[in-house]
Amino acid sequence: MQLAPVDAQRFIQGYKLLMLEVLGEREDHITGSVVPLLAKARAKLVGKPALLRQAIAQLEARQAKLDCGVVMALEGLEVRQWVYLRDTKLHSIMIDWNADRAFGVLGLTQGLRDLIGGTGVIIEAGLVRYCGRYVCDGIISQVVWLGPGYRRSWNETFKEIKASGQFHAKADV
Repeated sequence: MQLAPVDAQRFIQGYKLLMLEVLGEREDHITGSVVPLLAKARAKLVGKPALLRQAIAQLEARQAKLDCGVVMALEGLEVRQWVYLRDTKLHSIMIDWNADRAFGVLGLTQGLRDLIGGTGVIIEAGLVRYCGRYVCDGIISQVVWLGPGYRRSWNETFKEIKASGQFHAKADV
């Protein structure tokens, strides 16, 4: 339940390029894992969305090649608390913490279960529309495991959301 490898790599490269620009970092100056920097950049972007346009302009001024699909995905980035409920054969089910909508989500290079280590958790993550699907950006924080009673309750909530037509598996782009 992940993107095709070529699409995932295209997204990862574009995401990294834009997020490091938001942070004011250059990839060639980074030692160690880039993930903490991406998380920091994402938090900065959430606090001030205009930084994305600024980063795009700076990269274009340097003649950097930007993937328009990645740019469009990041323009719609939703970072929030999600309930990662479970997996189906086609996608992972993530419910907005407000319990008013749910999504069938793909991972970038691996399924969410493998990334997180299980299902039935509350996470903070970014969700984008990319390649006609909803995709998790892979930067996961604030993991809280749900007990059996809470999982049952969220399963009931998911059934209600689905019945109301607020479950979305295909993304309009």
